[in-house]
Amino acid sequence: MLGPNKLWKLMNKLDRTLIAGPWVGEFGWELFAWQAYVRRLSRHYNRTIIICRESSKGIYQDFADEFYFHNITGGASDAFFMHGIDLGNELKKIIKNSNIQLNDKTTLLTPRRIGWPPDTHYTEQFSFGNISITPEYIIFSGEEPNKNYDFVFHARNRQLRIQDNWAPEKWETLLQKLGGTCASIGSKEESLHVEGTDDLRGIPLDELFSVTAKAKCIFGPSSGPMHLSSLCNTPHLVWSRPENRLRYEENWNPHKTPVLFLDEHSWHPSSAYVYEKYMDWKHD
Repeated sequence: MLGPNKLWKLMNKLDRTLIAGPWVGEFGWELFAWQAYVRRLSRHYNRTIIICRESSKGIYQDFADEFYFHNITGGASDAFFMHGIDLGNELKKIIKNSNIQLNDKTTLLTPRRIGWPPDTHYTEQFSFGNISITPEYIIFSGEEPNKNYDFVFHARNRQLRIQDNWAPEKWETLLQKLGGTCASIGSKEESLHVEGTDDLRGIPLDELFSVTAKAKCIFGPSSGPMHLSSLCNTPHLVWSRPENRLRYEENWNPHKTPVLFLDEHSWHPSSAYVYEKYMDWKHD
């Protein structure tokens, strides 16, 4: 028999709806500064509605009851926001056009800075109204893929900080050194298909989970797909500036996934350097 306190908590949860979104920021920030908080917060509601890009459905489908997809465009996605848009106005339009019903038991959670990511550790607790939570991360593994790959490349090709992109020739050289089977992932708009790899850019997220989870190692500069590797529990080799090391090795690594972070040459290590460091790591 439920005691008075448990009964009150159960009754308080009934008919409560959480609406979270619309997420318009970067994919890596969606993974580590949003979705896990929403997952944990959803445990306090009997119904959760997610507003997101259709391509991101897979990271919410284990707990979401309903989805509304958006195609908000403006400037570049950056951290948890998008340049050139008014998020409040965009949310109002989505609610009106989708005929989403709001009442006094509806909670709207719009994207915001939670803590101070990426310096915020995944064990830190935060309050949303009268609810205190820590983020709830799961391992994304997907089904058995149609083909297993030894290696996966995310060849960043963004216009935001274009100087951080690697030249195609570097990727091709790294592939030659590694040998084995390899796939290119990411979006078709912001990543390259490396010649000699299978082009898996733009595949559905649940398929990407499968490909990533089965690979021996993922290679790339700091990016959303590299952060996804951590949540797929897949070893990954990533290069970037020294200040990004902590997020990969600790703050945004809740499953303690093996990672080799290279920062000696910032965004521009040579192919030979990456290969040598990988081989040393592999044999440790």
